[in-house]
Amino acid sequence: MKTNSNYDVIIAGSGMGGMSAAAMLANDGYKVLVLEAAHVPGGCSSSFYRKGYWFESGATTLIGFEKHQPLRKLERATGIEIPRIELQPSMQVHQSGETITRYREPDKWISEAKRCFGNDQAQESFWKLALKVSEVVWEASSRNAFFPPQSFKEWLKLPLNNDLSQVWVLPYALRSVEDVLNSFGLNTPRFRQFVDEQLMITAQSTAEDTPFLFGAPALTYTNYSNYYVPGGLINMVEPIADFIEQKGGALHTREAVEHISKVGDHYNVFTSKGMYTAPVVVSNLPVWNMQDLTSGEIREYFKKEADKFSEAWGAFTLGLVTTDTYPEDLPLHHQLHLPADDHIPHTVSDSVFVSMSHPGDETRSKNGNRVLNVSCHADTDTWFSMNGSYEHRKKEVENRIVEHLKKTLPGFGKAEIINVFSGTPVTWQNWVYRKKGRVGGIPQSMSRSLLEWTPASPPFKGLYLCGDTVFPGQGIPGVTLSGINVYYRVRENF
Repeated sequence: MKTNSNYDVIIAGSGMGGMSAAAMLANDGYKVLVLEAAHVPGGCSSSFYRKGYWFESGATTLIGFEKHQPLRKLERATGIEIPRIELQPSMQVHQSGETITRYREPDKWISEAKRCFGNDQAQESFWKLALKVSEVVWEASSRNAFFPPQSFKEWLKLPLNNDLSQVWVLPYALRSVEDVLNSFGLNTPRFRQFVDEQLMITAQSTAEDTPFLFGAPALTYTNYSNYYVPGGLINMVEPIADFIEQKGGALHTREAVEHISKVGDHYNVFTSKGMYTAPVVVSNLPVWNMQDLTSGEIREYFKKEADKFSEAWGAFTLGLVTTDTYPEDLPLHHQLHLPADDHIPHTVSDSVFVSMSHPGDETRSKNGNRVLNVSCHADTDTWFSMNGSYEHRKKEVENRIVEHLKKTLPGFGKAEIINVFSGTPVTWQNWVYRKKGRVGGIPQSMSRSLLEWTPASPPFKGLYLCGDTVFPGQGIPGVTLSGINVYYRVRENF
């Protein structure tokens, strides 16, 4: 078998965590190789071409370019420029027959929350607290690359890296969003439904189980600049890939990592095309995948980590192309709640999330048509155990979601559907190679402390982790931050 030892760092997986780490390391002179099983880079933050149209990997929003946020840091450190269009407003929520607009401006959003949910003083106090906590969380996250701390030295860095005047937010790591809602008298059925469904798309959990320290930035993400990437998220990833190659690195698509083993002070990485060896390996793969790619004590470590996080969501996704019959001022992102007595079969969602192509984006959609990505949560085991009923039930869910869109998404009922297809957790496993098709990271939990997250540095010198199953977790900003954190760890030790 051919062996290649030309690289300083090998990165398994080209999601935004791995690509961010690769770009930062390449910028510092490390010779980096990124290995990706799929035919395009980006993982769950990418796009794919189907029947003349570009679809996103899933329905998603894009933030992270403001002060203290990771995509801003990535661009400033490397000079990479990610093409984007700011969206104002970025999102609407359709709940119980009412449209709730998630305005970016805090005062405007608080006024909208008062209009929709009443209890004016409590609404104002709650959202001002959430925004304040969120600002502190973003600022602290930008200063703490070595969190959770894994050594005495890293523990010592915490008081040195942080502003002690901000420690007031720490108790919110032990208080749930539900607790905070109760303290303001806001745990009413309608507002609680709104909060729970917003948290499900950002924290993968509800108010009962989401610490307010994470819930505050999750609930206020629409109060930061949200963006659209013309041509699809693939055009967010491609400039990073180009930068890595310009700096002497390489990206190999269609080359899946099959095994990783530690031999002395190096790692051997086996793929379908050969073997690579390097002193540093960064895994951008979910922790659930790692136990199947390693052996010995490394495998045992990842088996224990995977067992700790055995519960995670899959997604049922829908891709649609329609004629453009939508209102001109319609935002590109929508959360569509289901009535209390309704349910989409074979899923675990009380809402669906829709992301639309920009009306002027001729790269993604031709002839003035629009591309829609729709997603909702699904139980992975359910879809892997359907056997002979799989295709029938997939079509049943597809039809039910289309029916819901016709009732709730403005303009959709008048549109001609040109193309429609769907995907399940089985699809996601086959496409982005995530075990059981689990996507969105690990759900927030009140039973897990900040220190119990899978760390970026496992107890094996030269092996690092990034992505949505390690701290800080979900979303494009979260995984980008995880990659930047890995960069600092590698730079300090190698």
